[in-house]
Amino acid sequence: MIEVHPPENNDDTNSSTRRRVWSTHWRRGPLHSLSGSFALNYEGSIRRFWIEAFSPLGATHRILDVGTGNGPLPALLCELGSPDMPRVDAVDSADIDPAWLAAAPARCRDALRFHPDTPAERLPFADDTFDLVVSQYGLEYAEPERAIPEVARVLRPSGSVALIVHHAGSRLADVAREEIRLGEWLHAQGQLMATASAIFPYLAIAAQGRGEHLAADPDAGAARDALNAAMRQLDDEAARSPCPDLLFEARDVVGALMQRLLARTITLEQARAAHAAHASALDDAVFRQRELLRHALDADAVAAFSSVLQSSGLSDADVAPLFHEQYLVGWTIRATGPAHGGGAGGNG
Repeated sequence: MIEVHPPENNDDTNSSTRRRVWSTHWRRGPLHSLSGSFALNYEGSIRRFWIEAFSPLGATHRILDVGTGNGPLPALLCELGSPDMPRVDAVDSADIDPAWLAAAPARCRDALRFHPDTPAERLPFADDTFDLVVSQYGLEYAEPERAIPEVARVLRPSGSVALIVHHAGSRLADVAREEIRLGEWLHAQGQLMATASAIFPYLAIAAQGRGEHLAADPDAGAARDALNAAMRQLDDEAARSPCPDLLFEARDVVGALMQRLLARTITLEQARAAHAAHASALDDAVFRQRELLRHALDADAVAAFSSVLQSSGLSDADVAPLFHEQYLVGWTIRATGPAHGGGAGGNG
């Protein structure tokens, strides 16, 4: 049975913008936040890290996945195909409802429960519930002084914590900085988003067979020249960028809208609405990348993060950089459960 359980009381510590942006992102269907780097689920060293973390556990154990998104870690457990898969509770502060779960094997669906609108700072579980708490590019987005004690509270004394968190010096952080720059560049005066918006009315006129009207209108010619100049600048910018995917995506979306306008398969109003939605999606992408940079941990920050783990009762914290092929992609953090359990005061 597929179960998605919202908490009775939503103590959402994130801003409404943050929740909206991430909820919208996950509803678009990517399995994880690095969908541009991996065709399916995570591979290489990331995958090996999680297989090692999951390997000691069986059907009698419970796992908590914090900041699950669309559930790549539960999906990996399903993919591994163990007949004695552990029970998994997966929480996220966004409004999640992973579509892939409906097609998963029954043993997988029966073992998983997703909890939307559930921040890490207030976990709706009893003390000493889980044998393993995991998080992949998730827990660092929470408030560590509130979220980590919650992790310690719900972890059994014999349990462990396994995390992958963002590294401030990683390839992912470098890409985030570049995509923020490119997103802002696309919105700048004279660049693609503005010039495309200006050309749409003239394309609608051209689609009606009124070319002579356009030929006599100097504003139509100016709009065409501005768009062509913006396209040339986009090609130049893409040639200089180490990760120009955002530029190519914007060019393709705008080009498709222009073609549909000329073919009269959409109206001017529909083209404008689609262009505005694309502009909003660009803004959301920039927001998510700013979030990544704001929460990525440098050496001092990961040491402070480890100190909070220890002050919350977790022990043997082990931190190491994580590389995928030649690229630095994060920190791995492992710790063991509190010596005397999570204490009283659970949420039940």
